[in-house]
Amino acid sequence: MNHPGPPPRIWRAALLLAIFVGLFGVLGFRLHHLQVEEGPALRERGERQRVRTWVLPASRGAIYDGSGAPIAVSQAGWTLAADPSFMDDRLRATIELARIIPEVDRDALRRQFESGKNGRTLARGLSDEQAQAVRALKLAGLTLTREASRAWPGGAIAPHVIGFVNADGKGGGGLEQTLDARLAGTPGRETLQIDALGKPVLDASGETVPPIHGANVQLTIEVAIQEELEAAVAEAGAKHRPKGVAGLVVRALTGEIVAMASYPTFDPTDRASFNPDALNNRAVQMVFEPGSTFKPLIAGAAEAEGLTSWNESIFCERGRWTHRVGKAARTISDHSVTHGGHGNLTVTEGIALSDNILMAKLGLRLGPERLYDWVRKMNFGHKLGVCLPGEGAGIVNPKDKWNQLGACMSVPMGHEIAVTPIQLVMAHAAIANRGMWLPPRLVKRIWQEGAAGAKDLPLPPDAGERTIVFAPEDAAQIEQAMTHTMTEGTGKKADLDGYIAAGKTGTTMKLVNGRYSDQSHVGSFVCWAPAQADAPVDQKLVCLIAVDEPSQNGHYGAEVAAPYVQRVLQFSLEHTRVPKVDKPEPPKKGKR
Repeated sequence: MNHPGPPPRIWRAALLLAIFVGLFGVLGFRLHHLQVEEGPALRERGERQRVRTWVLPASRGAIYDGSGAPIAVSQAGWTLAADPSFMDDRLRATIELARIIPEVDRDALRRQFESGKNGRTLARGLSDEQAQAVRALKLAGLTLTREASRAWPGGAIAPHVIGFVNADGKGGGGLEQTLDARLAGTPGRETLQIDALGKPVLDASGETVPPIHGANVQLTIEVAIQEELEAAVAEAGAKHRPKGVAGLVVRALTGEIVAMASYPTFDPTDRASFNPDALNNRAVQMVFEPGSTFKPLIAGAAEAEGLTSWNESIFCERGRWTHRVGKAARTISDHSVTHGGHGNLTVTEGIALSDNILMAKLGLRLGPERLYDWVRKMNFGHKLGVCLPGEGAGIVNPKDKWNQLGACMSVPMGHEIAVTPIQLVMAHAAIANRGMWLPPRLVKRIWQEGAAGAKDLPLPPDAGERTIVFAPEDAAQIEQAMTHTMTEGTGKKADLDGYIAAGKTGTTMKLVNGRYSDQSHVGSFVCWAPAQADAPVDQKLVCLIAVDEPSQNGHYGAEVAAPYVQRVLQFSLEHTRVPKVDKPEPPKKGKR
C-alpha cells in the first residue's frame, strides 16, 4: 500500500524556513563581523570622515648674530602643488602660471603637467599677491598651502656656520642641522567636525592645539668681522687658487668665535647650485700638519718645564744637523741652509726666524713622554665640541709610538701631528688668554618665545673644560717672543698699524701617496693683538687663516695667509675700537 507524501504546502514552508534561517545566519555573521571584529576600525574610519584635522605649522626659530641682528629668519609664503589627473585645462594653466610665477620655466610646467603624477610641487615661497592671482584663475587641480621658508635678510652670511634648510623643513648643515630639534619647534593641530556634504557643523565643538614655535638662537658671530673674513678668504682663494681655505677669528678672553669662514663657499638659498666640496666647513674639518705655527707652543712647554729660557743661546748647526741615538741616526735641515744657515740663536730668535734645528733640540730635551703630555694638554687629538657637524679630531699618534728620532725631532717643527684650524687657533688663544685654554663657543643664547615671555634654554654642552695650560708668566713670555716674529721674523710684512701683534707663520709639505710632496703645501698664519704686556685680555682677538694646496703666487704662509690675517685683524681691532699705541722701532739686527 502506497503512502502519500507530505502536502506541497508543508514542503514549501520548510524550504522557505530553511532559506530564511540561512539568510538570518549570514546576516548575523555579517553583523558580528562588522560590529565586533571590524567595529573599531570602522568607527575610526567614520571619525576620520566626520572630523577633519589640519596641521598648524610651527615657525622655525630665527638665528641672530652677537649684536642681535637677524641672520636667518622664517618667512611665510605659499607652496603651489598640482594634481595633473584632476586638471581640466593644462594648456591654460601652463601659460597663466608662467606669467604669474616668472621664476618657473614654462617648459618645466608643461613637463610637470604631462607626467600624470599627483602631488607635483611647482613652486615654493610665493607671495600673497602671487597666491591670490593663482586663486583667481579658478583652475581645477591646483593647491596652495601656507608654509614658512628660510630667509636671509642680510644675504648669505656665514653659510658654513648657519647651514641651510632642506625642502622638507629639516636642517641640512651647520647649526640648522645640529640645533634642528630646537629651531624647528612643534606643529599644532586644529580639528573640525563636518557633515555629509563636507560643510562644517557649526554647533559642534572642535579642538585647537596651537603650535610651539621654534627657539631662537643668538651666536657669538659678529657680522661685520664675519664679512671681512669671508672677503679675505675669498680673495686668497682667487689669488692663490688653492684646494681650500679656512679662517677663524676668536675672542681670547671668552673663547667666542667671532668669525668663521671656509672657501669654496655656497649660497644656502639655492640648493640646486650646491657643490658637495663647497659644503665642507674647513675651519673644523680640515686636518693638516701645522708646521711652524706649532713651534711657539712647544718652545713654551720646554720653558715651562725649566728646560730652557727665552734668552738661552742654542747652536743651530748652520742649517743641517745629524743626531744619533745608539746606532740609529737622523739628519734634519732648516730652510736657512741654502744661505749658510743659522749659528747661535736665542730661543726667541729661533721662534722669530722659525729655525727647525733649534726646535728639534728642545723636543729632545722634553723627551717623548713629556712632549706627548704637553700636546694632549693643549687639547690636540680630539674634537673640541664646537656644535657643528663633521668636526675633525686631528691626528696624534699613540704615546708608545713617540721616540727620540721620530716625534721628539718632528713634532716641535709641526710634523708627525695633524690638527684642525679650530684646535690650532684655540691653543694660541690660550696663550693670549694668559695661559687659560677655553672651549670654543659659538652659541651665546637660546630662548623660546611664549605667552609668558621669553624663556632661556640650556646651551649646547662643551666637549672640553677650562684648562690652565701655561702659567700666566709663561704665557706672557711666549706672547712676547712671538711679537719678534712680527718685527724681525717671518711675519714682519704682516705687522699691524698701531697695534703690537704676536704671530707665527707656518708652511708644510703635504703627504701624497705616503711621501712629502714639494708640490703640495699648506700655508698658514696665526696672529693676535694687542700683544703688549699691559694689554687687556678682553681686547685681544686671535685670527688664523690656513690655505690648503695653493697653486699660484706662492705657497709659504707669509705669502698666502699672512696678508689676509693682517687685513682681517686690522679691520677687526679698529671695528671694535681697540685703542692704538705708539709702536717702538724694531731693533736693527746684523746678518747671521
